[in-house]
Parts: sequence; C-alpha cells; structure tokens
Amino acid sequence: MALTIGVCDDCPEQVRLLLQYLHDYPDNDGFELLHSTDPKEFLNAIEEKQPELVFLDIDMGEMSGIRLGDAIKAICPETVIIYITAYEKYALEAFRVRAFHYLLKPVTKEKFYRVLDEAKKQIENSFAPKKEGAFSVKVRGEFVRLPYGDIFYFEKIGHRVKVYTASRELFFYDKLSNLTQQLDKATFLQCHTGYIVNVDKIRSFREKTLYLEGGHELPVSRSYAEEVRGKLAKMLFAEREAT
Repeated sequence: MALTIGVCDDCPEQVRLLLQYLHDYPDNDGFELLHSTDPKEFLNAIEEKQPELVFLDIDMGEMSGIRLGDAIKAICPETVIIYITAYEKYALEAFRVRAFHYLLKPVTKEKFYRVLDEAKKQIENSFAPKKEGAFSVKVRGEFVRLPYGDIFYFEKIGHRVKVYTASRELFFYDKLSNLTQQLDKATFLQCHTGYIVNVDKIRSFREKTLYLEGGHELPVSRSYAEEVRGKLAKMLFAEREAT
C-alpha cells in the first residue's frame, strides 16, 4: 500500500538522510513524503495530510518531539510514531505517546529499513479484521465474557479478585497466580502482589506508579519494578537489536 510518511527533525542533514533512505527503500510503493525542520510547520502539514507513519526527533528545542507526538496523536490517533534521537534517556517518555519504536543516532540504512519493515506490517495489519482475546469468568453462577480491550486491571481483595473494566467492576473468587497463567502474557502484566494490569491501558510509568487510561493509578512494587520496566521497554523497542 502507498503510505504517507512524515519526517521532522531540526537538523536539516538528518532530514535529508531519512528522506534519502525512504526514497531508496526497496518496497517503496510510491510514498508521499512530508518533511520539515520546524515542528509547528510539520503539525500544520499533519492536519492536512494525516500520514500513517512519522519519524520524529525528540530534542527539538521549543517544541519537543514528545509534545509534537502528543499533538499528532490528538489529530491522528492511528498514526505510527517512530522516534529518532541521540538520547536513550527519553525511552519511557516516548512510551507515553505509544511510540512504535525508538532509534538511536547514528541511524544506519539497515537499522532504518528493519524498523520501517515492522512499521509497515503493523499499519497493513491494522486494516485487517481483528480477533480480540477475552477473559471468561463465573460470577454468581453466570459466565461472563470480558474482551481484553475492556479490561483495565485486576485487583486482589482478600480471597476475591476484582476486575475493573470500561463499564463495570466485578468480583469473583480466584488467585492472581492462577490468572497470570490464564491471561495472555503479551497483554497482561503483574506489577504488584495485588495487581495485574492490561499493558495496552498504560499511559506512563513514573517512579513507583503506573498511570492508566481513565485516570487509574496502580502501584509498582520493588519486586516487580524491573519486570515492568523490561516489559515497557520491549513494547517500545520492538526488534531491539535494530537499534
């Protein structure tokens, strides 16, 4: 499919390099390219063209790539964002705007093409019908089916578990240790002895707290902190060896 792809970096040489990579890409199906060294100018172009994919520098002075990513997501929620920067310290900030990937400079053609291949696959798959997983549980003698996309998190309360969804909260008898075996490990993560979270609902992780959609906040215990960081990093750095 022919994609509209944007590039924004305050370094003109970096913009030229990425545009050349895109021009030379073997599977270029006629990309429409947007580019700018000015984030505000780039955002205006985004509103008009609404690209499927953008490459953004993070450290751009007046408007950071993180702020620009937030603004792009507000206009085009489905746009895939890939950050390119010299600073790895921005990794978890990039996660907040659901960045697809994070490439460290200098960016070689091989690294760039590997990540571009993955991004193209994700975009193409987004147009295919999806079969969403679901969690089934017996509540007061009745089986209830909860699509994964509706679930925010599970909380252990005494001998029961409480599941929080977009529309309701349900109690049932079970152990979190059993749930970790039943639930899809790519979608759910235990962050505390008392909580299992849907990683797709996470919006940021600061210090010892996960911030979710809808204003939910969950604690991260010391024993699970490394696993949580690793999971979020893995989600952000798909094909990590490409960087």
